[in-house]
Amino acid sequence: PKKRKTSPKKKKSTNASSSEPSVAETATSVSSNNENGTKSTSKTAAKSPPKKKAPTHQRWTERTPLPKLHDAKHSALTNGSHTFTILSWNVAGLRALVKNHPDSLPDLVTKYDADVLCLQETKLQEGHLEDTKLKLKENLLDKMMELGYRGYFCYSTVKKGYSGTAMFLKQRVDNVIATSGSNGDAIQEDQNGEDSSKKGKKKQATLGAFFASKKAQDGEDGWASKNGTEDIQSVAGKPTGNVPSSIVHPIKIINELGLPTHDGEGRVITVEYPLFYLTNVYVPNSGQKLDRLTYRTSEWDADFVQKMQQYESEGNKPVIWLGDLNVAYDEKDTWNEGAKHLAKSAGTTPEERASFKKQLEGGFVDAFRHLHPEGRGHYTYWSQRAGNRAPNQGLRLDYFVCSEALMEDGEEKRAIVRDSYMVHDQMGSDHCPIVLEIEIKK
Repeated sequence: PKKRKTSPKKKKSTNASSSEPSVAETATSVSSNNENGTKSTSKTAAKSPPKKKAPTHQRWTERTPLPKLHDAKHSALTNGSHTFTILSWNVAGLRALVKNHPDSLPDLVTKYDADVLCLQETKLQEGHLEDTKLKLKENLLDKMMELGYRGYFCYSTVKKGYSGTAMFLKQRVDNVIATSGSNGDAIQEDQNGEDSSKKGKKKQATLGAFFASKKAQDGEDGWASKNGTEDIQSVAGKPTGNVPSSIVHPIKIINELGLPTHDGEGRVITVEYPLFYLTNVYVPNSGQKLDRLTYRTSEWDADFVQKMQQYESEGNKPVIWLGDLNVAYDEKDTWNEGAKHLAKSAGTTPEERASFKKQLEGGFVDAFRHLHPEGRGHYTYWSQRAGNRAPNQGLRLDYFVCSEALMEDGEEKRAIVRDSYMVHDQMGSDHCPIVLEIEIKK
């Protein structure tokens, strides 16, 4: 038989670079039929993963420096004026804040020598202040009382653990205070809590005694009064700088708008001062599905600004309203302006922005933006779930809104807004506190 011829074996290449296929050769083989019916394979280039499109919307996270516009000590020394300082903070639950950061509020008011501390979204119910398990008395109210602050609270009556506002007012000097009780009688008490109308008897000398008193629960004492209206009559005491103490002493506390449609959620506390009205407000959120958008813009916003205008005209004095207004007004108030979802997200809808603009056009001024028109990155809210605080991906939802008259200087002006800014390093909530400084002249 004939020997079968074998072809010589090819030697394997020892060149690694030539033996390993290139990136193009690692592509999948594609089978195709030639015209004669035999199969042949061809190799196609590997497809690189699709590149993500760069965002076309704004991504502003830098915090521009803000100039300090007012020096309280210098004004006191040179002009004899008093700087009336207001702090506002959405605490996202007062019980949690006090439990986790028991000294945060006393430290805050001490650092800024605040005349007023306004809180929103306290989520308190009537009875929480007296609950010994919550320790709100010893960890908050007692500490604030030692610093000279009286607390006023407004609760939601339509839903538990919801909304809620509070104000702590600084009692700077020895005053005689007349507090209107539920029976209509005026209770005269001095700074030590003694009832001057009753010989030899003390009227709630301590906060502990206040909590044991049914009258206190009815809001007669004023150290921690609840929903209602309270008249506070002051007399001149020791001066604050060269400013009479009566000028910085509150006249009346009003824990409602006087509108049944809105008053059940505990969103408003108003204090009347001799030179202005001060309203602490927690504006309703339009909701994740915008189910309250129409109520918010067509009813609440319209009724609220009308109430502010009513205070202004009837009291013949300017108005300040402040708090979490749940709107990021323009591109400087959002880190990602232009993102598609903003138009359908609560706080950044065109309807909410237009409604806020209409409120401002009613004779009011956004104090921070007026004083710092080019300030960028000064947000007051960051999503905790998304971890947005560290990279400063936030929104400005908290405001001081003032009557135009408070922004105008002049020799005849007694109260002038001088500065507004944020306390970005204050932890304890998904919001940060904001500050307003008003110079009150002698």
